[in-house]
Amino acid sequence: MNPIFDYTDYRAWLRDAFENYKKERCAVSWRYMASKIGGDPGNLLRVAQGKIQLSIKYIQPTAEFFGLNEKESAYWTELVLFGRAKSDKEALDHYEKMLSIKGVSIKRLDAKELEFYRHWYSNAIRSLLGIDAFRDTEESYKRLAESCTPAISVREAKDAVKLLKDLKMIKLDAEGFWYVTETFVSTGGNWRSEAVRRFQEDTIALAGQSLSRHKPPLRDISTATMTFNRNMIGLVRERIQEFRRELLRLSNEGTDDDAVYQLNVQLFPIALLDKKGGEG
Repeated sequence: MNPIFDYTDYRAWLRDAFENYKKERCAVSWRYMASKIGGDPGNLLRVAQGKIQLSIKYIQPTAEFFGLNEKESAYWTELVLFGRAKSDKEALDHYEKMLSIKGVSIKRLDAKELEFYRHWYSNAIRSLLGIDAFRDTEESYKRLAESCTPAISVREAKDAVKLLKDLKMIKLDAEGFWYVTETFVSTGGNWRSEAVRRFQEDTIALAGQSLSRHKPPLRDISTATMTFNRNMIGLVRERIQEFRRELLRLSNEGTDDDAVYQLNVQLFPIALLDKKGGEG
């Protein structure tokens, strides 16, 4: 099986690790594993099936059961905490720790650097520079501007490149091509800052414009109206986070990319029932 560092879903790793364990040792069951870590076999199976979360008290016993070394155990711990996170900030903190354990450099943005989020196209241009060759030339700036959808001006493309350069997110190589210096960008403690909120508003607006700007084969925009008990929203958020993480994994594993996509997952109330005000 793949190394644990290739996983961003702890349940997927648990399932694969268990199957691999069974291949190496005959007659092994979830009941056997549960007896070794001091857990309930039914609950352990439900964890693997994605129905419930793994209890924190079983993180270390599970690592010992599979014989993880110190670095693998540290990653496994953050992997589980990442999967259990109840907020974007909490998930981001554990994800950054996972990357740090793997040895991946992370660019954290301070208040000044949040200028990066002032315009949606800064992120688009940074991603474009990461998947194709662009020089520091007028022709390249024109191509960058026209590649954005909607297209931006050459001046805006130049300003975005200058910002990325000033923030040390990109550099020129010996042949005069721009390259991305940091693969991952984090807003750190300013995760919910005004700048990020504005960025989210802009990208939500772009999603609406995409209905008329892009043909259906290039987009996937759907809506659904459903009812929930408000106490269930935490669980719904967990499922949305798992979905985002899986798409991020597919993006990171992709090769020969030729497009930059923005994913907006939007869940918000359009009606709230005040049961206390109802008839007695």
